[in-house]
Amino acid sequence: MSVLLDNSWEGGELPAGLIERVQRVLALAGQPPEAELSLVICGDEEIAAINQEWLNRQGPTNVISFAQHEGEGPALNPEILGDVVVSADTARREAAQHGLEPDEHLMRLIIHGILHILGHEHEQGGEPARLMEAKTEELLAASA
Repeated sequence: MSVLLDNSWEGGELPAGLIERVQRVLALAGQPPEAELSLVICGDEEIAAINQEWLNRQGPTNVISFAQHEGEGPALNPEILGDVVVSADTARREAAQHGLEPDEHLMRLIIHGILHILGHEHEQGGEPARLMEAKTEELLAASA
């Protein structure tokens, strides 16, 4: 598994072993050894700009995913999964609000983004949302 990390977050250190843990998540999610994921860790300002440009939404969010393979037709590079962008600022704020460990919540958001890339959805609520939440927590625990 190849995880390409772009860390533009200026708010502190990223968790030790982050890339290795993301690689474990990808393997546990059934991705082949050739799989490649781009992971961007940034701050609120950068993710707000991405959110506005690509999703036409105002303000920062916690995670945005861009799947390389959507729609119909063959993939040009099937091993390239896509991009996961996480705001570490938002992740830290959410962790503090909910009494969560900050590094674990950051990892939870990364997993959430990966699951979106792999086709999981929660926007409509109900059973798909419950299954996605359960899968996120399962992968979080198994990748530790």
